[in-house]
Amino acid sequence: MTTRLLAALVAPTALLAATAFANESTYNCQVTQATSTVVQSTDVAAPFAGTFIGNYDATTLPTGTRTLPGFFGGSGNNPITYTASFALAGDISSHPTGTMTFGVDAEALQVHVGGLSLDMLGAVPGTLAATVNINYQSFHTVQPTSIYPGGVTIPVPVGNGTVSTFRAEQTGKPVFGVLVPQKNGTYTFAVAVPVNYIVVATLLGTPVSDGTPVAAVLPLNGTVTINANNTVSLVITSQGTNTVTQPVTAPPFTDLALPIPTVIPAGNTANLLMSGTVTSITITNGINATVNIAGVRQYPTGDLNHDYAVNSLDVAICLSGWGTAGPGDVDGNGVVDSRDVTAILSNWQ
Repeated sequence: MTTRLLAALVAPTALLAATAFANESTYNCQVTQATSTVVQSTDVAAPFAGTFIGNYDATTLPTGTRTLPGFFGGSGNNPITYTASFALAGDISSHPTGTMTFGVDAEALQVHVGGLSLDMLGAVPGTLAATVNINYQSFHTVQPTSIYPGGVTIPVPVGNGTVSTFRAEQTGKPVFGVLVPQKNGTYTFAVAVPVNYIVVATLLGTPVSDGTPVAAVLPLNGTVTINANNTVSLVITSQGTNTVTQPVTAPPFTDLALPIPTVIPAGNTANLLMSGTVTSITITNGINATVNIAGVRQYPTGDLNHDYAVNSLDVAICLSGWGTAGPGDVDGNGVVDSRDVTAILSNWQ
């Protein structure tokens, strides 16, 4: 699997402490949304169980469907037990947004990624085809008249489901990856980023994924160009599949409209009301992404004159403002003092 292979390649460098190298430059980066694309192959399955019953009501809907157990006979409108699963499946194409910090040390051939936050949908909800796969005990209906033999799982299309949130948020400290110089002056890199996937999805107005964070690894590889104007240009690609199953604590749902085709004879539709409880959810996400990112170099801590170096010039600025709230206040406590000098010396370059 792509994720496991990339993680294995990056693992030796990921064990390094998450501290900057002496010659590292760190860039504040933002996704260029217009030229970035993500195609997500999503399969959300949520098993559940309960009962369904015809939508008949003697007062408000006397022409509605009635359900009765078995093949023949009976009276009234009776609940029928079932087991089933909600399924959301399909591809969602989007233009993502997001930010991260990206550190580059061309001498040590290292990169690091920190604070990664990606909105895979770019704030635009995606739509997936929704199906209920249902297995029930044998029953028959009146209005329309039909027999439904039990024991067979039947897929019932029920319209669309919506994925309103799909984010990847980096967890833990910045992680390191490898940097490989290329003949054209650019570099390629690879890094495996631990993230929480946060997915919110609904089916027929019922939550099937409530946004509970799901731990995963997001493999990133791509090309970085270090520009002369203290900026970088990144082209990141990511491919991988992740499957996670977790319990669902959503309350039971009641009286969801479920129109199902008649079986014997075919050609009509029975209108049922479904109630039940979702017990767990399995989410399989496949990602194929090309993300363009622009980065602006950060000034090092203690670089008071913004020349991307921390040296005696910065100490001089600090001392000239001693006791004031001037530009030498490196630690931001409102006064220039010995702690600011210490901060400058500890970041000396």
